[in-house]
Amino acid sequence: MSGKITITDMYWHNIYLNITMQGDGLDDYKYYISNLKDEIYPVEVKNGICVLNIVNIPDTKLLKNGKWFLLAEKERRYGLVGISAACGYRLGGLDKIYRYGKEKYAYILSFSVRDGHETAEAAAFPAGLSPAEGEDGYHGAMVCCIHTSYMMENRRNDRRNILVESQNPAELLKKIMFIVLKRGIDLGYHILAAIRRKDGKHILLMSETRAPISGNLLALDNRLKERGLDKTYHISYSFSKTLQQSKWKTLLVWSRLLWLIAGQDIIFVDDYVPIFKTIRLKSDTKLIQLWHAGVGFKSVGYSRFGRQGSPHPTDSCHRRYDYAIVGGKGLTGVYEEVFGIPESRILPYGLSRLDSYPDQERSRTYREEFYQKYPELREKKIILFAPTYRGKTQDEAFYPEEWTPQEKVAALCADQYVFCYKMHPFIKEKVRIDERFRYCIYDLSDEKDINEVFYVTDILITDFSSNIYEFSLQQKPVIFYAPDKDYYQLTRGVHRTLDEAPGPVCTDFDEVIDAIENNRFEKDKLDEFVSGSFDAHGKCASDRLIDDLILGHTEE
Repeated sequence: MSGKITITDMYWHNIYLNITMQGDGLDDYKYYISNLKDEIYPVEVKNGICVLNIVNIPDTKLLKNGKWFLLAEKERRYGLVGISAACGYRLGGLDKIYRYGKEKYAYILSFSVRDGHETAEAAAFPAGLSPAEGEDGYHGAMVCCIHTSYMMENRRNDRRNILVESQNPAELLKKIMFIVLKRGIDLGYHILAAIRRKDGKHILLMSETRAPISGNLLALDNRLKERGLDKTYHISYSFSKTLQQSKWKTLLVWSRLLWLIAGQDIIFVDDYVPIFKTIRLKSDTKLIQLWHAGVGFKSVGYSRFGRQGSPHPTDSCHRRYDYAIVGGKGLTGVYEEVFGIPESRILPYGLSRLDSYPDQERSRTYREEFYQKYPELREKKIILFAPTYRGKTQDEAFYPEEWTPQEKVAALCADQYVFCYKMHPFIKEKVRIDERFRYCIYDLSDEKDINEVFYVTDILITDFSSNIYEFSLQQKPVIFYAPDKDYYQLTRGVHRTLDEAPGPVCTDFDEVIDAIENNRFEKDKLDEFVSGSFDAHGKCASDRLIDDLILGHTEE
């Protein structure tokens, strides 16, 4: 297909969904709505407007449960109709709920933006489907997905209805087996908890996403030992990566964890912990979340509610925290949204790992070691490029190389700068650096602690990552570079857009070059970000945790 057909506007008039499209030769195509599997229905487009009567697609029927897309066809070649970014941002206001049958049933239509390439590749019908034609690259093809769902009232809104959730008998059987196993694990925990005696002196530091101990948990552990509390408290540790393991290996890890958890008075975690979705802790055990990241832009937890992969409203470990610790009062509202718990349970104590950050002695030591390793960089200014990953899962994590054209990078560096990559830990593939530019482009991805790399960094270039949180304390320039800004925000989801970023936002590398060469760093925005994200309270976060939640817990 040639040309580009894009949805530029959508609005409702009663039961009619009006869709405005623009493109070359609109009248040369036939148009359809399809689930890209086994059903396709013709729709009419006049003067660039498609009007869908949602109670009459197909004739005298409603679209069944599923995901539906607009197609344009010419000479038996089908293409997905794209959607503009401006229209994509308005989709959230178009969702509709139609109640019927004495309000015991509902027909729901909702909308989302999907990747056109992935949608075309996953389609089973029709043959030869092409993605929406747009800009070249990973982020160019965005399409509108219309979700249709028939819903039935659930008499127990605090329980899952597995009959409704299951699409076939095999899936129902799988869910039943999972529920039986889950209840068995929970029962095993409560039996062990009844056997094990508690004395208020047992602390567990644990993670199911990273090993060994690091970040906030390591800082808390060090402070407990500095204060000699490891002599009066029994501190246990459990660090594994169950999210990267098979289900059977996870069960083996959990079988050990049940005995360990059953004897604890206080449990500190630093990320999503699946076992607490399976067991419900007894009221005499406190679960405290020391979230591993500061605050960034991409959505996590319940800030993704309603999107693909969002947590269940009644079945998530995020709901189980007695307390969650955040960096400052200005962030309590953010994490109330993320964890789905009341603001009263979110404590702005600061982050333990930042108690002595920036640390002058630690900075001096790291700089000394760094320049011994890279003596040729001693007289250079370092631009650190540290974006978050792209891809849906850890195994698929990547970052497009073409977004940092190395010839332009080298021209920017000249004799003044070096450009250093620090890719997200999920990205396993090494950065391929052209031999011609190795004098000014380096890969520091193997450096373990990005906060230490910040000590030698003069300018940070990032995107939706939370690494800005720590770096902002350095009071150095930050540039936000996201060629897929609209695509990422509309498909991945963010709890706030890059338009609120504390620094210049660039969608083209030439804009990055311009910002650096003309010192266009918008430092006033960075100062405002720091004042709103950190509180000055004269007491380190680890001591507040220990005094209020450990010693205070014991006194109760």
